[in-house]
Amino acid sequence: MDAVLREASLPDVGPLAALQAEARGGSERDWSDRIAKTLARERGTVVLAHVDEAIVGYANVAFLPEHTVDGAPGGYYLTGVTVARQWRRRGLGRSLTRWRMDWAWERDTYVWCFVSTANRASIDLHRVLGFSVVRSGSSFQGISFDAGTGVLMSAHRSPRSPV
Repeated sequence: MDAVLREASLPDVGPLAALQAEARGGSERDWSDRIAKTLARERGTVVLAHVDEAIVGYANVAFLPEHTVDGAPGGYYLTGVTVARQWRRRGLGRSLTRWRMDWAWERDTYVWCFVSTANRASIDLHRVLGFSVVRSGSSFQGISFDAGTGVLMSAHRSPRSPV
């Protein structure tokens, strides 16, 4: 069965928080607050993947201003992907990422992300989707990396890229 992608809304916060708590730990209440704040952002969105009524993954995209300390440029950033364990390795991360890229490209010609250098799978996925490394550093947009170093990546919408 294939997952269907759609923008999340406030009624989805509870199931998204449960998914996030199961995948990453922490309390559903804390995740609910974070997800609700993300949904409330004027220049961002949350996309979810569902199969029938079950939410099996989700991801965020948000406009972040230029960061005055680490120099990360302002723009639309892909800010996280969570996929239920039983749905991993089926292409959902790629689908959620591609959806967010298209969403951001409707608003700007660049889309950004930052990834820990320890997360080789994420770096490889972003490269396959057209991202290139802009620079490495200990933090981007005020987020530091457990492994100590991360990469700032961007993808540019080419004239041939679908929007």
